[in-house]
Amino acid sequence: LFNMKNLLLSVICLLFSTVMYAQVPTPLIADGQTMCVGESHYYGDQVVNPTSVYTFAISNGQAFTVVGQQINVTWTTIGTYVITMTETNASGCQVIVTATINVFPAGIAVLNPISVCQDGNTQTITGLNLGVNPVYAGTGVAGNQINPAGILPGVYNFTVTSTTANGCPITGAGVFTVNPLPTGIIYTD
Repeated sequence: LFNMKNLLLSVICLLFSTVMYAQVPTPLIADGQTMCVGESHYYGDQVVNPTSVYTFAISNGQAFTVVGQQINVTWTTIGTYVITMTETNASGCQVIVTATINVFPAGIAVLNPISVCQDGNTQTITGLNLGVNPVYAGTGVAGNQINPAGILPGVYNFTVTSTTANGCPITGAGVFTVNPLPTGIIYTD
């Protein structure tokens, strides 16, 4: 009899929330999302029944801030997280839904230092973890090369920005040194 009562109550709640509010939880839309460390996003339901009460939890201790009937999350650590949302309507009917979020690291490119003589040959920029379609910038940089022509001796910075295969940002910085030419003076007696 107890199980039959619970079953009947569940069916009534389901019918009530479907007929009265046509409530369809939407956090499943977030399910499978790929985020990057440092990104912030809001998660929650599309509120059809404003009298519903929402509670949230995220696995692995990821912090979040409640904002109205949603949460705001700034992803801080790589890993896989499960967001659990519980919605309880005015009749006491409840639905629990989850969404799995994968968080990947932002990348750091390591650019090899370049040393060249003043007005020397163009040098190709090389390094590690340069990502997909890297874009280089800096004094003397054109495409993926540094041309020291017309640049005075000194130490110069150059940068790279790109993305990982997961779409997370990659940044990096390097230096290139333009060395002065020797004086090359011929003396006589």
